Amino acid sequence: MKQRILLLGGSGSIGLQTIELCSEFKDRFSIVGLTLNNRTDLLEAQLINLPDLKEVGIKDERAAKVFSSKHPELEVSCGEDVNCRLVKKGNYDKAVNALVGSAGFLPSLETLRAGKDLCLANKESLVIGGKFLKEELSLGHGRLFAIDSEHVALAKLLKNANRDEINNLIITASGGSLRDIPVDKIKDVTLKDVLHHPTWQMGVRITVDSATMVNKGYEFIEASYLYDWPIEEIKVLINDESEVHSALEMKDNSYLFEVGPSDMRIPISYALNEGRRVSASYKSVDFDRQCSLNFRHFDETRYPLFSLVLDNFKKGGTAMAFLNAVDEVLINEFAKGKITYSQMVDSIQKIVEKNNFFIQDPRPEDIIRADEEARKIAFNYLKTF
Repeated sequence: MKQRILLLGGSGSIGLQTIELCSEFKDRFSIVGLTLNNRTDLLEAQLINLPDLKEVGIKDERAAKVFSSKHPELEVSCGEDVNCRLVKKGNYDKAVNALVGSAGFLPSLETLRAGKDLCLANKESLVIGGKFLKEELSLGHGRLFAIDSEHVALAKLLKNANRDEINNLIITASGGSLRDIPVDKIKDVTLKDVLHHPTWQMGVRITVDSATMVNKGYEFIEASYLYDWPIEEIKVLINDESEVHSALEMKDNSYLFEVGPSDMRIPISYALNEGRRVSASYKSVDFDRQCSLNFRHFDETRYPLFSLVLDNFKKGGTAMAFLNAVDEVLINEFAKGKITYSQMVDSIQKIVEKNNFFIQDPRPEDIIRADEEARKIAFNYLKTF
């Protein structure tokens, strides 16, 4: 019997690749529900690959009204809380959370509360609310499968190693779009420079976060939650080709590496198939052409926000919810051309270091409140420019 999939964030990069993959696995998976913000044009182009689609949630009311008039055969809903509403209806077996930012947290939490499997591409769910997701999992509420090249690689490696023989988890990084720019020249980079990622095609938020290495700090946090691993025993190594996705540093100073092509359909497939490797039309590594893999040292002075992320994670409470919201606001302003890259990085540091909203032992609603307060503070700070 085919598994019914609810796809949250169907118009983004991960969402579109999930549709593509489910179409290829049409005897195994069926996308029955899908949400998006307002890019109904992208959904229109994919309807041919969504024969079992029944429910569509569109955040933008106007876009939802136009789409609904064209497709009376579909149940269309709209509004800010459309993701949680579709999750709570429960008409699915697995939810793929491909939302961007803090908007993904509550849908992830509600998916597990409903006892459903969660295939998680939304890093922020764990970064700002990992404690609450772990609590649901410990109660036997649903299962969590990460959709991330690094964490899927770690999952595969950990299947083949004894935990007591491992010194450190190693999460690899491309180094982002600014890796080859001299540190003293970074202040002059443009938005175009930052969005030109050397190995991956991704959305604006994650591409900017890759340039600052905020994204890598988030991946440390994810790995800590996913594998119950001390964050002090996780390291980062830059691999230029993005074909080494993670590694284990063993106690005898040997290493286990997971090598594969830069193709997000591989971790999506691994999550959908519950930790199993399944054949599909993935990219492959051309070893006839690419006969070497290049590594470089991770220089924290180039990426000051990386240590800021880890320091705030160690504070616990609402610290990461606050930081994440500030990061989202400042990236959005940078993407609009309202501030420079250097102003963005400097502002994130200053706002987070002055964080005057903190709850040590939060409830889920406090995570949302911290997010809202951080956005207000960030917007007020921007008025000083």
